[in-house]
Amino acid sequence: MSEPVVRRFGAFELDEGRGELRLNGDLVHLAPQPLKVLGLLVRRNGEVLTRNEIREHVWCNDTFVDFEQGLNFCIRQIREALGDEAEKPRFIETLPRRGYRFLMPVNAVEGGQPEKITRLIVLPFRMLRHDPDTEFLTFSLPDALTASLSCLESLVVRSSMTASRFVTDGNVADPKKIAAEADVDVIVTGTLLRASDQVRVTSQLTDAATGTLLWSDSAQAPVGDVFQLQDILSRRIVESLSLPLTMREQRLLRRDVPKNARAYEFYLRGNQLSYDSKQWGVARDLYMRCVEEDAHFAPAWARLGRIHHVMGKYLAGGTTESLDLAEKAFRRALELNPELPLTHKLFAQVEVDRGRARDAMARLVERARTADPELLAGLVTTCRYCGLLEASVAAHARALQLEPKLRTSVAHTWFLQADHARVATAKATEFPYIVPLSLAEIGRRAEALDMARDVEQKIPTRVRDLVTGARMLIEDKPAESVAAVSRFVLDFRDPEALFYSSRHLAHLGELTLATDLLERAIDGGFFCFPAFVKDPWLNPLRQSSRFSALLARAETQHREALDAFTHLRGDRTLGIA
Repeated sequence: MSEPVVRRFGAFELDEGRGELRLNGDLVHLAPQPLKVLGLLVRRNGEVLTRNEIREHVWCNDTFVDFEQGLNFCIRQIREALGDEAEKPRFIETLPRRGYRFLMPVNAVEGGQPEKITRLIVLPFRMLRHDPDTEFLTFSLPDALTASLSCLESLVVRSSMTASRFVTDGNVADPKKIAAEADVDVIVTGTLLRASDQVRVTSQLTDAATGTLLWSDSAQAPVGDVFQLQDILSRRIVESLSLPLTMREQRLLRRDVPKNARAYEFYLRGNQLSYDSKQWGVARDLYMRCVEEDAHFAPAWARLGRIHHVMGKYLAGGTTESLDLAEKAFRRALELNPELPLTHKLFAQVEVDRGRARDAMARLVERARTADPELLAGLVTTCRYCGLLEASVAAHARALQLEPKLRTSVAHTWFLQADHARVATAKATEFPYIVPLSLAEIGRRAEALDMARDVEQKIPTRVRDLVTGARMLIEDKPAESVAAVSRFVLDFRDPEALFYSSRHLAHLGELTLATDLLERAIDGGFFCFPAFVKDPWLNPLRQSSRFSALLARAETQHREALDAFTHLRGDRTLGIA
């Protein structure tokens, strides 16, 4: 049998036959000598290779070169190409006075077609007998499993929100339907049963394409120690799929372990409620009780940061203190676990609201080489704030390659690109202001009005005033529209929403307030210069010297962000030509 010529590790492929390194199918430039060193390390992954061994295989004892300097250069070039760090290696580990070791599992395949990464979804579990004390586990335990397994390079795990769409009143959708709509290979299902002080979980792995049962197992743990169940299930799923784990992945699977069962129960109960805006206050209190019990549990700090953020941003009476609390919680989460993707994505939302979109974009670009869909979703927003609209769309496309049902904010990017036909396909419940306006822009005014009236009644937050402004504008009631938007912006700090309000009021002739709001948006960190230049609704402001000065400020910040994006090779990470 011929020697395999393509080797796959993470999102990379090394094709030694063609002398190519590829990331998600895109060519990554690497000079011939570093490519040879990488090839040797990859072929011997998991082994310690001494510098002398590398010299013998790659330099062939050539005495006419400075080997030490040449090898150091090659390792630096390889790390740059892979987005690796010597201090926190994911690919190449340096062992002082010993040599180097390639950490990532490698799949070698003949014919140049590497093995497909397994795509998995964990559906909400079903209670066999009603028990109010453990009912929360039907969502929270699968959600925790999803988060735990998402750190593995050899596995793509669909989100819990995607999974919840395939279970109705305890009934699971047909596996083939799940396979087609969620683009998965394997489905995890399960049942829960409380018996005295024990919780028993029976779980199954099903082949999504055929509906064939691949594996079934049972585990039980005390009601007061739910983390034990999650840990058991995670390990058994990994074993059943025969997933090769790097040392880093093994460490990550065991990194965020709660100190006690009580803390973990508070965390899981908070997760169950955190997706319902009416329960945000209860979820916040549960997370706070969790970190009081265990101040070193990073996921709880990350979720607490999110709740502080959304409550301060969307609920009446929200203050800057909420943003301060959110930032404090996120920084604590990063101190405890700098590699938790959830923290980086959620923290980016706070950073853009605090005028640090460029910093957030740069941090996410550096980490997005791991092809994590949550990080890519964060880039959709941060790139847009910086005016990198093409990059924002590319980040959305990359994220959906990994997680087809993932929700991103890309509809706002389309809106800023004036792609109203595409915005009109988005869900009005998720984008209640821009979808009706886009429908009106493409001539579907009656549909736009019906949609605005419907969604307006369903919004429990202060965003309702902005949607009212859109409806009044479509109804050709300019005074009422101005009044609604003016109410909305009184103490609202989201810079993108302030920009929307600015263009809205400029379109209606309220030029002074519109300019004030544009200044607040730029001060707040929204400097989408390409949109400012082209947006026809801003035309009434273009003769103003104050507007010209604001435009110049936005351009400067936009170009600085573009320089940072280019320096970090964001175009390569996102596959932009």
